[in-house]
Amino acid sequence: MIYGVFSDVHGNYEAFKAVLEFFRRNGAEGFICCGDMVGYGPQPSECVREVMRLKNASVVLGNHDAALVGKLETRWFNSNAVAALNFARKELSGEELSYLSSLPETIRTGFFTLVHGSPRKPLTEYMLSETQFSENLGCWEISPCFVGHSHLPVYFRQSGGSAPETDFLMPMGKLLLSGLRYMLNPGSVGQPRDGNPRASCGLYDAGRGTFEIFRLEYDFARTQRLMKDAGLPQMLADRLACGL
Repeated sequence: MIYGVFSDVHGNYEAFKAVLEFFRRNGAEGFICCGDMVGYGPQPSECVREVMRLKNASVVLGNHDAALVGKLETRWFNSNAVAALNFARKELSGEELSYLSSLPETIRTGFFTLVHGSPRKPLTEYMLSETQFSENLGCWEISPCFVGHSHLPVYFRQSGGSAPETDFLMPMGKLLLSGLRYMLNPGSVGQPRDGNPRASCGLYDAGRGTFEIFRLEYDFARTQRLMKDAGLPQMLADRLACGL
């Protein structure tokens, strides 16, 4: 089965539409969402609604999703993020809020593991180093383990007793996952932070054991205009143009 893998949509519906159309064109039969559908962006309701419509979708709770439904304290968020959460709370319907509230923090299947941050701290830990990867190895079993949260398209891997490795995931660089333990971050759909403003997502072929990252153009200027109209912090709009 081919899965469309995505994370950190963050209310950016323009970017999300581009990603969903890409998945459709490339035959995605299932979907893996690493959380954070809301926060930062101007169209949280549209984004949550699209995820709710997906068939054969595995979706976990992100930290912004959790804060929105009262499962995580907002003291962990900066003032810009809190402003965006307050905006999203007014935009979402009761059905959409209930959906977010029902999401698990961890999903384990026969083909993958799924969390937002890390297996040991699903809502809060940013996976950024080989040391963290090593410390998390005992917290999950089925490889690959898909994560989000950092907004960076990266992989971590280890084979046998060798030292763990990590690097950025670049387009056109397909990974063969067999025989290794992999942790994969598809990057962010709605707010990339690797200096590339294009929406980031991935395709996981469970049958062939491969994963590939893709970057997609979208109309970020429209998202910026919608953010301005919504009264969201200017900094959140400015960063979309430079992927920071």
